Amino acid sequence: MSDPLADAVRMVDDWERDANEKAARFQTMAERVEQITITESVADGAVSVTVGHNGIPTDVAMTDGVRQMAPHDIAANVMAAMRKAQSRYPERLAEIVTETVGEDDPAARHIVATAERNFPAPPPDDEPPPAAERLSFTDSDEDEPLPPPRPARPGDNDRDDGDDFGDDTIYGR
Repeated sequence: MSDPLADAVRMVDDWERDANEKAARFQTMAERVEQITITESVADGAVSVTVGHNGIPTDVAMTDGVRQMAPHDIAANVMAAMRKAQSRYPERLAEIVTETVGEDDPAARHIVATAERNFPAPPPDDEPPPAAERLSFTDSDEDEPLPPPRPARPGDNDRDDGDDFGDDTIYGR
């Protein structure tokens, strides 16, 4: 007959060893994830963006090729390169998770699923649309000028109590 106390001690020892091993695997995973850098380019290499271990951009580089682009095209290409780099992040993270923790761990699956949700694959041909297809709020001839600002009234600047209403209530006078 087995000793229930010895069995309990053995079971607790096994749990502790398993927890320590799992913690070490997650620590290794975290160290490797911190080393992730992904760089992607668009516009024939004229714009490149690098994202770091959290998928956030760490560098933007441009070649002389951007000199032929309009400013809005440069901005669109930066965003396209960033999305392209970020879309590779979940795959790289999944590789590290599989190698260190294993893909069967529920926490590991959650980590990868969160990255996939936060950084989805960009649409096919994630190049910026031609200028004619973009909305522009500054290039239209139909824009009406804004009305002039209202003239200052007595009491407008008499006090600054931190609110945005001056002496008026939000309902006016």
